[in-house]
Amino acid sequence: MITRRFFLSACIAGLPTMKVVPAMAKAGQPAVLNSALQIDAPPYAYLDKNVMAMRGVLIDLLNILDGPCIGSFLHRGYPWARAQSMVAAGAADVFCCQVTDERHSYAYFAPTPIAVYASRRLFFSKDNPNAGAIPMARSIEDLYEFTTVDLIGDSRADEIWRSHPNRTLVAETESVISMLRARHADFALADPLTIQFKMRELGYQDTLSSASGSHICGLRPEGIHFGLRKTFPDAQALVEKVDEKIRTTLSSNLRQQVMARYVTKIT
Repeated sequence: MITRRFFLSACIAGLPTMKVVPAMAKAGQPAVLNSALQIDAPPYAYLDKNVMAMRGVLIDLLNILDGPCIGSFLHRGYPWARAQSMVAAGAADVFCCQVTDERHSYAYFAPTPIAVYASRRLFFSKDNPNAGAIPMARSIEDLYEFTTVDLIGDSRADEIWRSHPNRTLVAETESVISMLRARHADFALADPLTIQFKMRELGYQDTLSSASGSHICGLRPEGIHFGLRKTFPDAQALVEKVDEKIRTTLSSNLRQQVMARYVTKIT
């Protein structure tokens, strides 16, 4: 059995040797923080292929936080498992995600969430023979008879489905959708904003159905936290500054305005 820790170690081992770039270009100048974000998790973070640059809610919110006391951000996108391994290896500085014990081993996190994921839903193909049975499930165990698919590195899914006997892991959100459409997997428990955004992008709006998953898994709000590798100079002090700026700058109204820029692309 391949564990997440084994997979993370393998990712780190497979990274090319990188020259350590000083956090400060010159004494007194703000730091440039290299952020490693999931490349296909709209509206939170995604590669806009029209301009070949990362866009999304997290990019906009991080850019609001930059300034002389924190520094500026250079955003790059990667498959989610690789983004995490790059921060762990010191090849990137910043990521934004849920806090887990494993991630805590190599990064400090701002206590205040920078954003919150939408509540997950069960997605399945309208043509799947089990389309009627999946929404009727009332427990995690009820769903064990159906096949499921998740992203590699999705810690919440790993927690929920740790005992699922028929689970496939893939590297990209598009692969999740493709497996559901082809009925190679019966369902996915996923963020509805991400799935709907990608389905519209791919022209698949009317091919999947969804049902609430909260009554099955007791889903709690999934906060997205700013994380900084522990080996970054004065990492703890910088995270404290970031947390203070999140609390004082990112009002609920401002976050809603930023989210609205991208949610309109779904409807």
